Amino acid sequence: LGGPGAAHLIVAWHGHKMSLRFTLHLFTLSSLLILIFLKDSAAKGMAMTNQEPRVVISGGGPGGLMASILLNNIGVSSIVLERAKEPDEWSSKSYTLVLADRGKSSLERGGCLEAAHAAGMERRFVYFFDGQTGEVKTMPKKSSGIGLTRPLLVECLEKIALDCPNVTLKRGAGVSRVSKNDESGLQVHLEDGTAISATHVIGADGKWSKVRQSSPSLSSQAKMITTPSFGVHLNSPTVPKGFKTDGTYVIKPANKECMFYIIASPRPSGGYSITMVCYDEALERYPWLTPPEDMKPGDYGKGGWEDDYSALPESMKSDGELSQHLQTMFQEEIPELYERLDKETFLSARVNRRATWLQMSAEDGKDVAYSTEDGLVALIGDAAHAMTASMGEGCNTALESAVKLIDSVSAVMTEKGESTCCVETLCEGFAKYGLTRPKECIPIQEASASRNIMKK
Repeated sequence: LGGPGAAHLIVAWHGHKMSLRFTLHLFTLSSLLILIFLKDSAAKGMAMTNQEPRVVISGGGPGGLMASILLNNIGVSSIVLERAKEPDEWSSKSYTLVLADRGKSSLERGGCLEAAHAAGMERRFVYFFDGQTGEVKTMPKKSSGIGLTRPLLVECLEKIALDCPNVTLKRGAGVSRVSKNDESGLQVHLEDGTAISATHVIGADGKWSKVRQSSPSLSSQAKMITTPSFGVHLNSPTVPKGFKTDGTYVIKPANKECMFYIIASPRPSGGYSITMVCYDEALERYPWLTPPEDMKPGDYGKGGWEDDYSALPESMKSDGELSQHLQTMFQEEIPELYERLDKETFLSARVNRRATWLQMSAEDGKDVAYSTEDGLVALIGDAAHAMTASMGEGCNTALESAVKLIDSVSAVMTEKGESTCCVETLCEGFAKYGLTRPKECIPIQEASASRNIMKK
């Protein structure tokens, strides 16, 4: 071809080739970017799947320490963060707790039962003591329990945890909140402004749990319920005359209008822990027993020792007027107990806040969960199922929840045929525990709370 038409065709052909070449380059560049993105996403997913779990446990009480010991036993490392810098020596003279079958079974799973037996006292009986006449009725327990103070139990578990190669304990490290981190999974923020990276977090930080409050899905289920009853705690420096140390005493006044009863228990360190359980109706007769106002979620941590402990520090003495009122009450309503008590007992009196418990409830069509849906966070102990002390099941249930949580992880490992636990498996185990455990704990909470209401 020749002439002007041929020139136009040649230019058009060359323009088409340039446009096609540009389109091919653009397609190639886009493909490379997509491949890089997919490769990066896959790498991150593979990293999370194969990443070694880093578990942070907020709270170094019985439940948190038990969880760390059990995680160690399946090869998972954990850091236990405890707000208190040192164990409070005086608080060993606070109330005693009794480890029953569920608590003892949990301790045995962690290899801690022998140490608890050595530190505690065997409880084989319940003694019903008539405060007016001194008559005693003895009821043997079906199986003996172990009587300990909470600090003594913590001391036993802490010694065992510190011997575990996969457990690190940090005291003076209070958790303020937990947030998500795209790289490591979670960030645990401490009260001193520092932060620790974690793949998972276990909230064992009590009824005012910062871990629970950091998760909308967990905090939205929680409601603190105040019961119409409260406790008055006293410490007897000596064993009451004629009392034994192998059981718990229940003392009721003959006058039913008094609206209180007493639980007295021997302490392993010596003396007796004495708790008056008072119903609100008792305030009509004894207005001077009015308890302090209820604590609000934002108040925790502001009251120092008063936020956590039932008893007064050794360096403090009860208000003289309260001490005198109590002595008069005991002389009039339970004279036999009054005669057997060291009078220094009344100087240790402290009126506690009304008993509270944590009610967890879910939206219609959903189940209560003690873990986040992704299985990154799980709650145990009072952070999940705080209950009143009326049945003495709080510590037993906390220890059992630690066992149930790690058992859920072990079950997933077995299903997958894994010898080493990975992040994904830990997520599945935490999520499984979160949905199954509430059904076991809520009935115990409700039964315990019902005993804090005066029967008409």
